[in-house]
Amino acid sequence: MPLSSLRESGQCELYANHVYFFMTYGGHRIRCGITDLALEILEPSIDQTARGRLAVFDAHRPFIERMASTKFDNKMWERDGITILVRDADVKIHAEYGH
Repeated sequence: MPLSSLRESGQCELYANHVYFFMTYGGHRIRCGITDLALEILEPSIDQTARGRLAVFDAHRPFIERMASTKFDNKMWERDGITILVRDADVKIHAEYGH
């Protein structure tokens, strides 16, 4: 069963070079994220500021959330066991087919 969007604002964590956001599954909040490299594939001219990263995240949010949901369905958790992270390789695979 796919994750559902909470429509909460994304959070830019510059030390990790990711934008994190939450989705929900069965009443549980699931921590998700997307790497800066993945954002750069979506918007090659990305403004490398927190505001710029969040703008790209917001512009592509439906696609990013679908990617996170697919990874969740396939149990593709990060090593921490609490995060679903969309990476550049994930975006490259799907970019070939359009999003």
